[in-house]
Amino acid sequence: MTWPPFFTLDLIEHGLLPEGWDAAIHALADGPERHVLLDEESPDGRWSFAIVPGDVLRDRLPWLWALYHGALRDFASQAVGFPLFAANRLHASMTLNILSGAGAWSDWHKDMTAVTGLFFATAADADGAGDLMFRDGAGREARLVPRPGLFVCFEGPVEHQVAPLSSAGPRLSLPLLYYHSATDQPPAYGDDAYTLDS
Repeated sequence: MTWPPFFTLDLIEHGLLPEGWDAAIHALADGPERHVLLDEESPDGRWSFAIVPGDVLRDRLPWLWALYHGALRDFASQAVGFPLFAANRLHASMTLNILSGAGAWSDWHKDMTAVTGLFFATAADADGAGDLMFRDGAGREARLVPRPGLFVCFEGPVEHQVAPLSSAGPRLSLPLLYYHSATDQPPAYGDDAYTLDS
């Protein structure tokens, strides 16, 4: 495995984002489609983790849906050296992840994807708070500092976490999930299934 285990693409620098992209994402983060999944107490106060699901993002951010199936998948595939397939499940294909409140974080974990992409809509706090951290079994660690318009991708089995926020946030990131094939991933049923024409 190469180290650090991630690859980055500045979407602003490459002219891949439409005007007003950041305002549109912030509006969704504050909108009624937001689902709170965690509401926790920490030594720094109360914090929460909420998401906006993929069906909403497809409808409200069609440019991101196009990037997910096009330029970002192509970049990630080239970076890791093997073909990638978009998620079968519409709601989980991409989400808007919203961490709010001092102390908000995510624990060390691995993803059940071939590759996970993350598109950042906000910058990290000062002093490493909100940074994306990576580690491996040999004790190596790496850190990525989020900034608006940055896309990062890494292989799902790489262990990673979000360092605790030092401010109220919010920290806005959009995970984009990719797999080795259309069959090595959870199947989609009912309104969770989609075609690119739908």
